[in-house]
Amino acid sequence: MYVEQTRDMLKKDNIKILTLIGLLCLTSLLYAQERAKLKIISYNIWNGFEKQQDRKDKFSAWMKKEQPDVVALQELVDFKRADLLQLAKTYAHNYAVLLKEEGYPVGISSRYPITVVNARLDKFWHGMLHVKIKNLDFIVTHLSPFSWQYRLGEAKQIAEYVKNNHLDSCIILGDLNAYSPLDAIWLEKQSSLKNNLIKWDTEHPQYGNMRGGRFDYSVLSTFLAMGFEDCIGRSIFPEIKRTSYPSATLYNWKWGDPRIATVSERLDYILLSEPLASHAKQVEVHNGPALEGISDHYPVSVVIDQLEK
Repeated sequence: MYVEQTRDMLKKDNIKILTLIGLLCLTSLLYAQERAKLKIISYNIWNGFEKQQDRKDKFSAWMKKEQPDVVALQELVDFKRADLLQLAKTYAHNYAVLLKEEGYPVGISSRYPITVVNARLDKFWHGMLHVKIKNLDFIVTHLSPFSWQYRLGEAKQIAEYVKNNHLDSCIILGDLNAYSPLDAIWLEKQSSLKNNLIKWDTEHPQYGNMRGGRFDYSVLSTFLAMGFEDCIGRSIFPEIKRTSYPSATLYNWKWGDPRIATVSERLDYILLSEPLASHAKQVEVHNGPALEGISDHYPVSVVIDQLEK
């Protein structure tokens, strides 16, 4: 009798131990699968939130909800390095890098350690920041808002840099202030936008966003010709859902105002090098009403998977 009871107890204990081991293995597997994914967001925050705490708080709340792994930011106006790290920590990022502390800086934050590879200002309107995170090369930039020729020069510099440094697993992201040929069929019908840009160029002859009165696609074509993938342009339809600028906030309009569609354009990008392109998942432009009141731009995001075996 005693021997049988002992056997039963040992059998139950073994079942408990095996169950516990199974749960631990499953948890480990799920964690590994989750960490094999990387969620990336790029966001132009419009003059560093213009020191408005409510905009900053809304931004942080949205970031907490999205739980990104990497965030590229543009227009970090009046931010110091400590300010960016403080902001990053509000959404659980303990690592952050700011390109510069004057003008219109770009920066990047991450839940993983960041290694700064290069920070370039010369011959760039706002600069180029190259960092490495989890064996991926990130190039954050904010190209000229005023001249297609200057933008093209910046794009060629980045393209040459990527080529010369053999950056095979590379992500170029930020506000490129340029148009993708993948948007051309839709964009060419944006007559109000075209007329507004022609008018601006006429009033500012020292610059020129239009190329002889036409939309310019050479900047994005420079990257696409290298094999970079415009994952937003490939994945999101209809084209109006790709637009990242302007938000209704810029004009003090309400989201959904029909006037917005007539001047909408896509300026914000996450471009993936060829080896990464097939891993793009959950591509989004977050241009819904939830983000009104933060910036004149809407953020863009992509999840890339199978980064770790």
